[in-house]
Amino acid sequence: MLRSMMRCGRIVVAGTILIGLAAADYGCSPFARHKAPPAAAGDAQSAADSMLPGPEAKIHISYSHPGDYLKSLVVTKYSDAATIAPGPNGASIVRFDGGVEVWRFKHAEPGVFANLPIGGSTGNFAISEVQYGLLPSHFVETTPKSGPPEPLEPGHYYIFSVTRFSGSTSYQAVKVNPDGSLEGYDADPRAGSSFSLCCNVTDDFTLRAPATPVDLPPLPDSGESGSP
Repeated sequence: MLRSMMRCGRIVVAGTILIGLAAADYGCSPFARHKAPPAAAGDAQSAADSMLPGPEAKIHISYSHPGDYLKSLVVTKYSDAATIAPGPNGASIVRFDGGVEVWRFKHAEPGVFANLPIGGSTGNFAISEVQYGLLPSHFVETTPKSGPPEPLEPGHYYIFSVTRFSGSTSYQAVKVNPDGSLEGYDADPRAGSSFSLCCNVTDDFTLRAPATPVDLPPLPDSGESGSP
């Protein structure tokens, strides 16, 4: 039980409204669904110049090892997901389909700490927050080849993968809902593109929206006007 709790909450993906939780408060529970608030009129131009269109996600990263820091971050986009089995302790095994890497960056200066004295500062690299699409200082982007990544797309799923120099890797599975809100769970990789999501995954996380009457084709005319 202790091992499970320590693995949860090391990476948190939140909507524009930051989730103000201390590290000790992170748990294996679904995210609140946050909608992006409208920008103030005076901030419209600066927002357009510096931010991607579409839903905004901020990745919160914590470190359990003293002196640890970020090595790389990868975001993979999936078109669909299906729950295939129950997992331990209330988790669900979910298979994601159509994986495409949309963003990757890594530390720009490998070996830069080789000459640091014991206890030397790695504060510039132990970043606690990354906004999707905005490359932090001291890191280089390898996907895409140029420019920022594509905006997060409603109706799709994303796996956020964070690797630290200590060797620990954390995953978060995030669904972008049709209204642009985010729903996410701590994830552990399984076979292929399957992940164990913790915990109590909502029933509609992997379900497509039902068709509305206007989307349905007309019923065929049976030619029968009534009972014989």
